[in-house]
Amino acid sequence: MYPSGEVFTVIPLGDIVPYLSTVNAVILGVLIAVLLLPILSRTDIYVEVDHRRPKIKAKIVTPREDRIKAALALTSTLASVGVVTTGDVFNFTLFLSLLGMSNMGLIGTTVGDDFALECAFHYGLMCLIASLPLFGGAALILASTGTLSLHELMKLPRGAGGWTLTYGKALLTAGVLGEAGVGPFYAVKVDSFRRIWGRYAFVIHLTTLLTFSRFMEILSLLP
Repeated sequence: MYPSGEVFTVIPLGDIVPYLSTVNAVILGVLIAVLLLPILSRTDIYVEVDHRRPKIKAKIVTPREDRIKAALALTSTLASVGVVTTGDVFNFTLFLSLLGMSNMGLIGTTVGDDFALECAFHYGLMCLIASLPLFGGAALILASTGTLSLHELMKLPRGAGGWTLTYGKALLTAGVLGEAGVGPFYAVKVDSFRRIWGRYAFVIHLTTLLTFSRFMEILSLLP
């Protein structure tokens, strides 16, 4: 029995085997709803806060700028879908890295805003540093158990892999915190909910929350 409930469907792709269970199906539905909400809202005027001086102004979004944000939000959501459905630890790290890059783009691609670019740069450094423990943790899990398939890992007895697996899980946790955990903090730092791309801001927050929910399941599957 999987921690996320009954498995509805399994897609056999070698030893990767993506699957959809009860909890994962709910998470997937929330992700799709979050993606559709900003696309269908069609809001063209936003309140923008100037960080250099106390000034609030209304700004009209250009179609080009809106398309860029929509594309990044779509990429972020699709990466989260991969995080939620994958049955392989290595693919989880790959999709998580894509999620971090997409969220970094959502934070930084605001035209004429140097402060947003600075925040995106700092977030990018965090993602770059976090990639080492993220992939290193996956490598240690493979070295200690001989597989990265979640379907095979859950069959192993508790304690299998020894201290190497424990250290790998600790590194993987640190990598997840760096890749996804700090994204919402930088989004709030640039006043994301009031800026020109406010309707896409909560994509960062929700995808991060759902990523952590999925990571808790992966930790419970590891021996």
